[in-house]
Amino acid sequence: MTRAALTAWLERREPRPPAALASRLSRAVRETPEARIAAHPGPADALSAIGLALLAEVAARGPQAPDLALDLLAADAFVTYAIEAAAEDGLSAGGFAARILSTATAE
Repeated sequence: MTRAALTAWLERREPRPPAALASRLSRAVRETPEARIAAHPGPADALSAIGLALLAEVAARGPQAPDLALDLLAADAFVTYAIEAAAEDGLSAGGFAARILSTATAE
C-alpha cells in the first residue's frame, strides 16, 4: 500500500467526515512513515495500523491533553474504515475486528 493509494481510498468515502476530522485523518496519514504504510498490502491493514498507533498515542497522553477528543475520534474512524475495507475485500468484518482487537491488546 502506498500513502497516495491510502489517501485516495480515504477520499472516496461517503459520506465525508466533518472537516476537522477529515483534516486530522489526512494529517495522520501524512505523518505515518511511508515504510509503515508500505508494510501492508491493502487499506484494511494499513488503516488499522494507523488507528492503533493513534490510539496508543492517545492512551499515553494525559486526560487534559489538547485535541484528545479529536485524536480519539480519528483513531476510531481509522479502525472503522479498516473494518469497512476488510469487508470490501471480502473478509469477515467480525473476524477482522477480532484481529484488530487482539493486536491492540497484545501491544
